[in-house]
Amino acid sequence: MNEQQAINAREEKAKRVFDNFLQDLGIVKKYFEDPSITDIKIIGTGEIIIEKFVVGKVFTGEFLEPAQVKGIILSAAHLLNVDIDYSTGLPKLECVLPKPYNLRFTGMLPPAVANAEIAMRRPASKIYTLEEYVKNEQLQKDEYELICRYIQERKNILVGGSTGSGKTTFTNAILRKMVEYTPNDSFYIVEDVPELQCPAHDKTFLSVNRKCAAEAVRTALRWTPNRIIFGEVRYGEVADELIKSWNTGHTGNVTTIHADTAGSMLLRLEDILAEVINGKLPDLTQVIHLCVHLKKRPGKAPIVDEVMPVKEGTKSFINMLRENNLA
Repeated sequence: MNEQQAINAREEKAKRVFDNFLQDLGIVKKYFEDPSITDIKIIGTGEIIIEKFVVGKVFTGEFLEPAQVKGIILSAAHLLNVDIDYSTGLPKLECVLPKPYNLRFTGMLPPAVANAEIAMRRPASKIYTLEEYVKNEQLQKDEYELICRYIQERKNILVGGSTGSGKTTFTNAILRKMVEYTPNDSFYIVEDVPELQCPAHDKTFLSVNRKCAAEAVRTALRWTPNRIIFGEVRYGEVADELIKSWNTGHTGNVTTIHADTAGSMLLRLEDILAEVINGKLPDLTQVIHLCVHLKKRPGKAPIVDEVMPVKEGTKSFINMLRENNLA
């Protein structure tokens, strides 16, 4: 077999494995095709639960047998040539499914759960606009105008909320507005899971694992971008590099963070930085200018429930937030 024949054989095998995976998905596959669906879950009873951007959570009433759910997880592992470690007591598969779906896939197997379960999150096929958030009554008009003004003035924005609150979808809307105002800007975008979407002509996307995330942000300074964007801040070393990079003349950026309220977002970022910084922490009021918090609603799409401008240049602002948070 010559080199070209070997390449063809590998491609044919890869296609066969992928086709087998799609077949194993069964009725779940149709939910991959709906651009309004952001999340797909298969819980222990076998029921398929989805979430849509505007509608919210939907119990489909469709069920899979436990063996089918387990088969999907094993088929995904085979597709990505990944071994599942049963020795830990928590056998699971965490991965990103390949194109054209790019779903973030997490599957858990017994004995950690009674029956196999799957959670999948997909990047939205459509980039929603801030105007659509207003139209859908997910964002108040005055809040919309404030966010737009901060984007126009190239201020740094922190988007917060709980898991599944729509932080990434809203961040995509902010990125779209940034491109609208400055279409020629160069965007340098780093994520550990590829979810952000940016319509800019000049953009660099990096999808890296946690170990490389801080280095990827550090490398941005050699890439001479206008804006440095990070998907979600969870680790101290990444937060440290991001704050440093935003302090070097790269203005008009956005990142996301897990937090319960707008007031706790800066506190959460400080706590993350404290993981790697001994002593005095940087004054975040010099770097973060606007906090936007999203909130989930039962049976409905998330809303922007708080938009909080940060009082720049005064450390007492964060101290006040911490005191109020503890009260």
